[in-house]
Amino acid sequence: MKPSISIRLFGRFSVRLGEGLLLDQIPQKAEELLAYLILHPGKAHPRDSLAELLWGERDTPNSRKYLRQVLWQLHSGLVSLGRARAASLLRAESDWLELALDDCVDVDVNRFEEAFAVVKAARGETLDPAQARAMMEAAQLYRGDLLEGWLADWCDYDRERFRRMYLSFLDKLADYFESNQEYEAAAAYAVMALRHDRARERSHRSLMRALAMSGDRCGAIRQFTRCREALRDELAVEPEPETIVLEQMIRAGQVVGAVRERLAGTGGGGGSGSSVRGLSVVPASRRSAGARARQA
Repeated sequence: MKPSISIRLFGRFSVRLGEGLLLDQIPQKAEELLAYLILHPGKAHPRDSLAELLWGERDTPNSRKYLRQVLWQLHSGLVSLGRARAASLLRAESDWLELALDDCVDVDVNRFEEAFAVVKAARGETLDPAQARAMMEAAQLYRGDLLEGWLADWCDYDRERFRRMYLSFLDKLADYFESNQEYEAAAAYAVMALRHDRARERSHRSLMRALAMSGDRCGAIRQFTRCREALRDELAVEPEPETIVLEQMIRAGQVVGAVRERLAGTGGGGGSGSSVRGLSVVPASRRSAGARARQA
């Protein structure tokens, strides 16, 4: 049987053979080459394109020279698997390179993306327990951002793409547990999302609902304050009408979870407030003025 290889691109890059490390002595440029080939599978890549990507030196002999050195270092690290297997995994021709991973190579980003494709169109409330468990396992694969700590420009797009997938996983899991009245779990997934994006208003609303439904109305109202501060600090905007409505419902003791997506009728329109499902959305400035008037 072929030895099992485990490749981790989330968080700190690593390649393991069983319980031991593989490729731990190669330079970072060799790791970058391997990571790029993993993230762009199923095709042969021109050597000139890879050289330009990694060194940014178009049409110079130096970039091709560096690529040959890195390729030799990467191939030398794989030789411990056997020369035949190393050659089958990393296929090198005079002008092309291709990575061909077999079934004995486990890559965290591949499993993560496959799990996301299954539930991409599903709403969290409609998940069954098996789907929820699969999502929880997939979310655990995300040990950190893609290739965390790397400053290579070429991985920025994929880093943000996987980050959005991860946040979508957390959203769906928070909705799933909320719909099953498991409010502590719902709150935990909302908090995880806010650790990655403190101005993520959807996650603030999830956490507000979970706290309110679990009986912590004060905590839910305080969370609204944190949401408003984060939005002002990072984006210079005020909370959306949905968030204001939810805060008013919680403050009024109407502990429900219906305010989840954008509500019809909260768009433009003149006047100093909007009416949503029978609740008046009162701007913060007017509420503060009203409070002062009552105290006088």
